[in-house]
Amino acid sequence: MVTPSVEHGKIVYHDSPLVRAAKHGRILVLDEADKAPTEVVALLKGLIEDGMLTLPDGRKLCHDQTSDTEDIISIHEDFRIWTLTNPAGFPFHGNDLAREMADVFSCHNVPAMDVDSNRKILGSYGPNVSSDLIDKVARAWEDLRIAHEKGTVVYPFSLREAVGVVKHLNAFPKDGIQEAVENVISFDRFDETLVKRLNGIFSEHGIGLLDKKVTTKQSGRVEGGISTPKTRASEPKHGKVDPDNTPHVGGNTWAGGTGGSDTAGLGGRGGPYRLDAGHPVHQISDEMKAQVSKEAQEKARKMAKEALQKKLNELEMGKLDWKRYTSLRNQVDEQISQLRSYLKDLKKRSEERIWLKNQMTDENKIVDLLSGEKDVFKRRGTPDEENNNSIQTEPIVIRLIVDISASMYRFNGYDQRLERLLEATVMMMETLTNDKRFQLHIIGHSGDSEKIPLVNPKTSLDEKTQLQVLECMVANTQYTFAGDNTVDAISSAVEEAGKGDLVIIISDANLDRYKITVDDLNPLQSEKVHAHLIFIGSLGDEASELAKQIPNDRAQVCFHSSDLPLIIKQIVTNALRV
Repeated sequence: MVTPSVEHGKIVYHDSPLVRAAKHGRILVLDEADKAPTEVVALLKGLIEDGMLTLPDGRKLCHDQTSDTEDIISIHEDFRIWTLTNPAGFPFHGNDLAREMADVFSCHNVPAMDVDSNRKILGSYGPNVSSDLIDKVARAWEDLRIAHEKGTVVYPFSLREAVGVVKHLNAFPKDGIQEAVENVISFDRFDETLVKRLNGIFSEHGIGLLDKKVTTKQSGRVEGGISTPKTRASEPKHGKVDPDNTPHVGGNTWAGGTGGSDTAGLGGRGGPYRLDAGHPVHQISDEMKAQVSKEAQEKARKMAKEALQKKLNELEMGKLDWKRYTSLRNQVDEQISQLRSYLKDLKKRSEERIWLKNQMTDENKIVDLLSGEKDVFKRRGTPDEENNNSIQTEPIVIRLIVDISASMYRFNGYDQRLERLLEATVMMMETLTNDKRFQLHIIGHSGDSEKIPLVNPKTSLDEKTQLQVLECMVANTQYTFAGDNTVDAISSAVEEAGKGDLVIIISDANLDRYKITVDDLNPLQSEKVHAHLIFIGSLGDEASELAKQIPNDRAQVCFHSSDLPLIIKQIVTNALRV
């Protein structure tokens, strides 16, 4: 507020920019106000709310226009404060100023500039750089901005870095655009995952950073069409195993067939459980399914339960496929790295900053000491710096409610929804492993139950255990009976959650078939928890239409199952900012 200095042997106070702006009716611009300490924010808010502020030299800033004394500084009626802040959280590490002061400011979100505006600004910094290079840099940085908004790039590369590239090209044209870009991102080369992502973005604009290019593999399956079973439904059985894995359609002999009767397969009726042999799936009608007798259904259900129990027993015996786990883990390695980067700052923001006493003063504070300022012997810091115990905060509870119903297995061959669900589950388990700030619960829901415990905070999430969880999920999708308990799973999860818990529900519910309406999803609006529903898969537009009706962005549709890990990551990081 005032700055003391020694002039001619006397202590003299000079007014700060805040005091001068208030006195003369100017606009005070506070850049990066989110970096201001808590006590400064409190003083500033007090000035705005109360219209009065006591300065260290005893004078007062106030709106009293009638007083005309040396101790009173009247605040000019034209005095205004503009604050510029960064978004809260990573990577700026600032305070959430909007949360603390939004009630006394008129808040505006400044959107990113468009490509044309960026192109003009870059051109002003590089008058000797060709328009083609300017355009290439502008478009590359636009893609970087979009990648950050989607969450695929953690750091928000801004126009500042693009200006650095153009200034480099303007001063050293012989270096070329690749070297200019390399100069800007050189520090990021320590992050192998980020470098791969940047290479993919820059290479689309003809800027090569790496010799190796990242490729992604996509897979899908052709629909097999409608099937009419060749035999009547009778006794459920596993079926014979075809050593040649020949496609079988409409029969009741071979395991892994489609559109048939009695045997384990896909798209048929009366079989004990699902079995995917990798062939196009031929689907029979619901009317034909209804022809299966209740006795046969009960026998099939019993066989499914026995097969599920056998599979779970095998998992406990350690018959695990390490390659299977690593293939899933590698698919989300980048998302794991990014999510860890986001969450690592959470601990810093949760620590309470206090006054540390008995601190050494420096020579710049001698004048403050002579003027009677007592705070020169203490400073702001965390309790750890004073060798005290940190203030213990409650762990953050994350409840991941996963869909392990029959349809996840049934339609996995078409859109890989089960694969993406497993990858998302690996991402959460691996990211939060051994992180005491979090407590992770993973609970499945299927046609048989709305609550199938898979992981709790006491579960040791080593690789072996993680793979057991994944195989258990697959086993449930294969052997559970058709049905949906999404609504009950949401209600149960929200009811059991504590205040402030994050609840993420994943479902591929057939909304029309199970008569699910927006009113059934009211528990998502609970003020007690952060609850979010992700529809993975949809018949037509029914999931999209329902998601639009759910307030507060508490539901969304995953149109591409490969986006599921990214969507979960965005929900986690957004929820934990508040």
